[in-house]
Amino acid sequence: MNETVEFLSGKVFFISFGQITFMFLSCFICLLYGKHKTGLLLSYFFIFYWGFVSNRIYWLELFGDSGIGLLMYFGTATAIALMGVLSFFQTDYR
Repeated sequence: MNETVEFLSGKVFFISFGQITFMFLSCFICLLYGKHKTGLLLSYFFIFYWGFVSNRIYWLELFGDSGIGLLMYFGTATAIALMGVLSFFQTDYR
């Protein structure tokens, strides 16, 4: 556990205050008007953007020239994006 905390404490991820404020306000408006699914999807896509798109340089440095690592990165990002897009079309929750 200590090794994991040490690893994560040495990393820096940048998320601008403007993006955080925009996400908070847009999710707040969605929830205020009863659009719960839209608010959750909006926060999901912001987290996806922050985790995979805006910090892609970190992930590419981490994997280096490893073809398998880059394939895992792109495969995971594509799967998460696909799940988000498919959830737009979901009408039944069974």
